[in-house]
Amino acid sequence: GVCAVYKPPGWSSANVVAKLRGVLERAIKIPGQKKFKVKVGHGGTLDPLARGVLVVGVGRGCREMQGYLKGAKRYRAVAELGKETDTLDAEGAVVEEAPFDHVTLDALEAALPAFTGDIRQTPPMYSALHHEGKRLYELAREGIEVERESRPVTISRLALDDRGVGAVAGPLGLPHFGLDVECSGGTYIRTLISDLARHEAVKSVAHMVELERTKQGPFELGDCLHEADWDFDAICQHL
Repeated sequence: GVCAVYKPPGWSSANVVAKLRGVLERAIKIPGQKKFKVKVGHGGTLDPLARGVLVVGVGRGCREMQGYLKGAKRYRAVAELGKETDTLDAEGAVVEEAPFDHVTLDALEAALPAFTGDIRQTPPMYSALHHEGKRLYELAREGIEVERESRPVTISRLALDDRGVGAVAGPLGLPHFGLDVECSGGTYIRTLISDLARHEAVKSVAHMVELERTKQGPFELGDCLHEADWDFDAICQHL
């Protein structure tokens, strides 16, 4: 079956899958068999810093995960102007600083149309994409930067949002700003924020400080099973 869980910040998507698999395997005991193995997978990685909807497949439900990987997703993000990091998020080291006193919400609003619709986006070095058998983030940690081809992505909704996410409470004020983004699979919100800040209407730099996935496929925040309820009965009821 398929269900949605709420991934807490600080967890990798793989950690969540391993936790759920462990819960299910410990609860299923077959006489004469040491351990019953349960296949569990997810439908699209969320960075450790991020929180929100993570679609999970159990057993035959894993076959449906490819559709979720490529499918539409919705996010709320918080960015901070003035500093760019090597990871494009709050976990990285600052690599560039730029003035931001001149930036207004109107300027940010003016830049949004350039990133709405079918656009091309260059994936960040700190990503799980492969290059010659290694993941890009592994190369980045070794201090190696390789050329990445831009890829087509679709951003069907892009709007400013001052509600805040996680530790950064709303209403937001500059240098922080928020985005509500609905996009195709393979879109990097970190890159979107960086590109938006560098747009000629804004002329600054920025990095992402909070990210919440609010929708994936038909699953929304209200459909999610939270960590406190990750037990055998609750998981089975949600499948």
